[in-house]
Amino acid sequence: MLLDIHSHYAAPIAGESIWNVEPAVFSPIEGNYYSVGIHPWKAGAVREEEWRLLREAAEHPAVLAIGEAGLDKLMPIKPALQMAVFEKQILLAEAMGKPLIIHCVKAFNELVELKRKFRPNVPWVVHGFRNNVNIARMLLREDIRLSIGEKYQLPVLQEIPLECLLTETDESRMPVRDIIKSIAEVRRVTAEELSMQIAENAGKIFFQR
Repeated sequence: MLLDIHSHYAAPIAGESIWNVEPAVFSPIEGNYYSVGIHPWKAGAVREEEWRLLREAAEHPAVLAIGEAGLDKLMPIKPALQMAVFEKQILLAEAMGKPLIIHCVKAFNELVELKRKFRPNVPWVVHGFRNNVNIARMLLREDIRLSIGEKYQLPVLQEIPLECLLTETDESRMPVRDIIKSIAEVRRVTAEELSMQIAENAGKIFFQR
């Protein structure tokens, strides 16, 4: 039952979480799921060797997604350089037929423009979404999925249809099932019902090729 679509620090649970790693440290353990990508914070120093390692990792069956990749306007790295690295990973995700996990900070208009430009066949998921309800609506209209972690805005949580909701731990130490329990209380459903729905949502994104 895949419930945690993006994790850095929580101990990976076989079959339940997607462990996010950089290409240089990708060393798959049987039974675990992974996403592999180049974070926008690292976009200023990407060498060809890292691209080679990323392409190799992307072909591994344990890698369910490319990312996290994206844009972050709070970082001093030049926007054009971030964009070039992101676009290269958009194309890789399309070539591999694997979803794209996106890190986006203050660049949601640019993200929508890229979605319209590339018209991807693979799902796009903005992970750790904490922004406001207007941006959530804009992304949902573009069929960009949203993943919620420990911290979120209540109006956004109420806005996301349950059939579109994904959950994650990201950098949190809180177990994903505790995050789901908290969300379930807000949405007035049982934690078991919500877990089943999230697993169904994740299955459609990460397992349907």
